[in-house]
Amino acid sequence: MSLPQYAGADLLLYVVRGEGRLGIVFPGCPETYREDESSFQGRRSRRRSSERRGEEDDEDSSQKVRRIRRGDVIAIFAGAAYWSYNDGNEPLQMVAIADTSNPQNQNRRDYSSFPLAGPGSSSGGGGRREEEGEEESRGRRGVGNNILAGFNTRTLAQSLDVELETARRLQQNQHSRFFARVERGRRLSLPAPRSRSRSPYAGRQRQWGREDSAENGVEELVCPMRVKHNADNPEDADVYVRDGGRMNIGNRYKLPALKYLGLGAERVILRPRASFVPSWRMNAHAIMYVTRGEGRIEVVGDEGRSVFDGRVKEGQFIVIPQFYAVVKQAGEDGLEYITFTTSDNSYRSTLAGRQSVLKAMPEEVLRAAYRIDQNEARQVMRNREHDTLILPPSSSLSGSGRYNQDQQQNVTSLLVQVA
Repeated sequence: MSLPQYAGADLLLYVVRGEGRLGIVFPGCPETYREDESSFQGRRSRRRSSERRGEEDDEDSSQKVRRIRRGDVIAIFAGAAYWSYNDGNEPLQMVAIADTSNPQNQNRRDYSSFPLAGPGSSSGGGGRREEEGEEESRGRRGVGNNILAGFNTRTLAQSLDVELETARRLQQNQHSRFFARVERGRRLSLPAPRSRSRSPYAGRQRQWGREDSAENGVEELVCPMRVKHNADNPEDADVYVRDGGRMNIGNRYKLPALKYLGLGAERVILRPRASFVPSWRMNAHAIMYVTRGEGRIEVVGDEGRSVFDGRVKEGQFIVIPQFYAVVKQAGEDGLEYITFTTSDNSYRSTLAGRQSVLKAMPEEVLRAAYRIDQNEARQVMRNREHDTLILPPSSSLSGSGRYNQDQQQNVTSLLVQVA
């Protein structure tokens, strides 16, 4: 499992493979999830009956524990504690971006995380300071991996009302900063996700925004917020092209939590030798991560400069700045990737397809701008007018399955002229 921590910036995660459980703790939200999948109302009624009997309710409960799987896009707010646990039979792999420029982050602009468990500081942390005098220990708080190790052990024990030895174990509990391995043959018994019954907050949820100071009902506004959306569902694809591929968009409309992060995501699967139209984003930067396959990417910046022209493969990142034109072409094994965007509703201009900016211009403008004849202008405007953002393999492919050199040069030339 990954150890509990919180980040100094908003996070957007994508599950590349595997499945498991994820817990996100929102301050002030009730602990309504229990091992027996009891409902919120059932928990309250049993608690009242236990109080009447004078009994202590020892059943484990927590805030919502979410089931996550491949394709999930997950929003985590800055400062919210979170952890994950792999209860599947294969590795659980996730990739994430952190938005340090988000207004919620009023600290330094570089990324920082705050582990709530793990090893203490190399100088010994707070674990050996409980016997020191207040004068001697003041101003020498150890800065370790585990933030609990930075406190005086006696102070921590008093704050939690636990024994000193328990406080020491909280401060020095793991050798790894990030992960803990559950004992062999043992599985964590976690509160189960809520059934599909009606939420106890249904009908009470209202719109929540940072700028609206009148809304302050934490339970009604934040607690039931959906922070997970699966972007790998073919039935939910926003673009589907036979022999070309598909694209699933994760924006503020599909996952409202993204509105408060100001981030978005796009999951794209290109079939072998298909391509994504040459385009540029008008309101966002893009961070692309290849999850499977390989392909060629060309990026053209201002003044017609080619800033990248190369092949990418699984496990590689590429950053595409706002306004930079890009074309993506899948290889023989296809190309799959997730793109994180710095807007919760990003939009693009394209150079091909039914919404091409070239198609929307008068024919005479094209002829004059590019010094082409009427037939060439109409080919540029109409040859792809029925295509969308994903282009199936072109009929101009050579017998070897590669784009012929003239076609490659034409695409690059057009990108350079527009940029």
